[in-house]
This record gives sequence, C-alpha cells and structure tokens, in this order.
Amino acid sequence: MRLAWACAVVIACSLASTFPARAIWLSENGASAWLSGSIEHGDEETFKAFLERPRSQPLKVIHLSSEGGFLTPAMAIGRMIRKAGLATAVDAGRTSCDSACTFIFAGGVHRHYVNAEGLFEGLSGHAGLGFHPSHSKGNRIRSGEHSERGTARMRAYYAEMGMPRAADLMQKASITTLFRPNARTAQELRIATSLTAP
Repeated sequence: MRLAWACAVVIACSLASTFPARAIWLSENGASAWLSGSIEHGDEETFKAFLERPRSQPLKVIHLSSEGGFLTPAMAIGRMIRKAGLATAVDAGRTSCDSACTFIFAGGVHRHYVNAEGLFEGLSGHAGLGFHPSHSKGNRIRSGEHSERGTARMRAYYAEMGMPRAADLMQKASITTLFRPNARTAQELRIATSLTAP
C-alpha cells in the first residue's frame, strides 16, 4: 500500500512539472475580490465570466497580487474593470503588482496604493507596483528582447487609463529590472488616486 501511494505521489509530481503554471486565481468576499497569479492568454475570458457571475452584493474593489504576464489579456482585464466602475488596490506592505499587473491596476476608477509610504523607491525591493518597458519572452535558446511596439502600446494604454506618467517609470527600468515607486511618487504622477485602503 505504501509503495502504491509513493508511486502515485511521484507520478503526480512528474505530471505537475510538465504543465505550465496556473494562470490567474480569483476569489471574492462581499464587495471585495482578489486577483493573483501569472496573467496568461485566455485570462480575460476567465475574468469576464467572473464579473458576470450572479452575486447578492455588487463588487466594488479588486485587490491585486501578481508577477505580471502578457500585455493583451492584462489590458483587456483593466478595461473591463474600468467599464464596470471598480476600484483597484495593491498593498505594498504585503504584495507586489509587477509588469502587466500594473495595466490591471490602471483600470481602477479609484486606484489604492496602500502601505507604500515606507517603500524604498527604485530598482530594488520586492513589493508594491513594479514598472518596466515591454519585452519579448525569452527562453533557453533566445533571450528576451526589448519591444518598441509593445512599449508604445503600454504608453498608449497608460494614457487611456489616465495615468500617462507611468510611462516615465517604465523607462527607468530595463527588461530585467523593475522600478518601484513609493507612495509620494505614485500619487504625484496620478498612478495612485488614494494611499488608504478602499
């Protein structure tokens, strides 16, 4: 029996390592929802179905924690958030919202950047909002490369969402680093509309 159980564990672990990481996770409690995980193609459909789910109480805010992912689904999710009139929130004391996640954050009609007052601004740190220019995905054979076309799309999207100066921050980083603004910078550049919890 023990041998059969051990074999099942080994097979399960082997199978788990052959599949890609799971895309976004969505959960909710009352008027608040949480989005976490890597942003993959198709996640815009997952998020659309989540928004359309019947609920007794309307959603008001989406809390974010993500290492980023692909531009197109993230921008689509951000636009859905804006159309639905939802706020977004990132707790810089506990989570990060990196790369494409910042497009989702930008979609909020109100954008809450919480616990970012003591954040060390710059290219170090592991929490808060993280900006960088667009790049193609690399692999073992070909490394990621800067994408002028993608960066232009990012600039246009940030402007569409009312935070055009986010583009200033992405230019402070490279494709392998992230620039993290503190609370003051985020508010001055209108990236955050509030520094308090929603």
